[in-house]
Parts: sequence; C-alpha cells; structure tokens
Amino acid sequence: MTGSEGRRAPLERAEAAVAAVVIAVALLGAGLLPLTTPAFVRGLVSAVHAERDTGLPIEQTLDTAESVLRFVTDAGAPALPERVGGRAGFDAFAVSHLIDVRNVLVPARLLAMVLTAASVVWVLVRRRSVRGGRIARAALTGAGGLLVGIGGLVAAAGVLDFDRLFTQFHGLFFDAGTWVFPSDVLLIQVFPLRFWIAAGASWAALVLILAVVALVLGHRFAFTTSRRGV
Repeated sequence: MTGSEGRRAPLERAEAAVAAVVIAVALLGAGLLPLTTPAFVRGLVSAVHAERDTGLPIEQTLDTAESVLRFVTDAGAPALPERVGGRAGFDAFAVSHLIDVRNVLVPARLLAMVLTAASVVWVLVRRRSVRGGRIARAALTGAGGLLVGIGGLVAAAGVLDFDRLFTQFHGLFFDAGTWVFPSDVLLIQVFPLRFWIAAGASWAALVLILAVVALVLGHRFAFTTSRRGV
C-alpha cells in the first residue's frame, strides 16, 4: 500500500460507515412507504375485522380508515367528521393527535423518498470504479447487517411486550397523554391494537427483505470487484 492509499483508507472507511447509516435509514423509510397507501390500510383494516369494533358497516369502516390516512398524509385533506354513521366520530382531541401524526409522517415520508433516491444514485456512481465499488460494497453490507441486527432486537422486544414497545415508540414523537384514548373512541376502533401489531410485523418483514437485498447486492459487488482484479 502506497502512502496516498494509506491516507485514503480512513476516509474510505468513514464514507462507507456514513453511507451505511444513510442507506439503513433510507431502507427503514422505504419499508414504511407501502404501509401508508390506501390499498394497504384498507386491506389490513378489513383483515383485522375492525368493523366488529366500530359497529359500522365494513365499507363505512374502510372509508373512515382511508379518510384518516388521507388526513395524516396530506395537509390539504378534508376535515374529519365529528359524527360517523350516527355515532361519535373525531373530536378535537383526536384531530389534534392526528395533526401531530401528520407533522411527523409527512416529513418522514419525504425524507424516506429523498434518502432512497440519493442512496441509489450514490451506489450507482460509486460502483463505476474499483475503489468506489469497494466502498459501496462495504456500505451495502453494513446497512444490511445493521438493519438485520436492530430489526432482530426490535422484533424480540415486540414479541416479549408489544404494549411497552408501542408506548416507547409513541413516546419518541408525541407528548405524554396526547395519544391515549378510551377503547370506545372511533379512532381506536378503526385502528385497534391488532391492526398495529400486523402493521408492525409487515414493516419489519419489508425492512428485512430490503436488508437482504442490500446484503445480496453487497456480495455481488464483492464478486464483481474481485473479477476486476482487486
């Protein structure tokens, strides 16, 4: 190794480490995006039979769930109704919490899309050279390993005590007391705990798939780099 190569090595490791973290965050966000689509929300609300809790017809329950999704993903969405199907709908407290959700979710979705696009561009540019391919390989395998490790710990925590994990997750983004509602509130009945358990499992599965893709790409880059004489 020459002197210049020795000086570049720490910079390459630093770049790979930073890129690994960015890619991991991007993949976490990319896994979240499908979960915030009307098709997913309607399908999961139907699968957990939320209409049994709401007392509303299934289509009205699904339409209500989609209205909530639209409200938390679009600042220009229509206001949520105070009454739905002859029963109490969304009061000021529920709407206030959903606005808090929107203030987190809208930037998070945008950040996920930006980081995902930036990560793809960075990998494509970096892999055009042998040295860059080596850095991209390290970043992809690092991101995949990071997600698998953290995902395993979170999954274990969810299996052992999902209620506690759910509470701690909300505590990261919302003030205490602003997101706890009685069990007979429509918001809770449309999205019961079993909905969130299934949604969490779906997110974990999608992130795991993306982590495996990152690891496979990293391995492929390693093979390609070796064939190019490194």
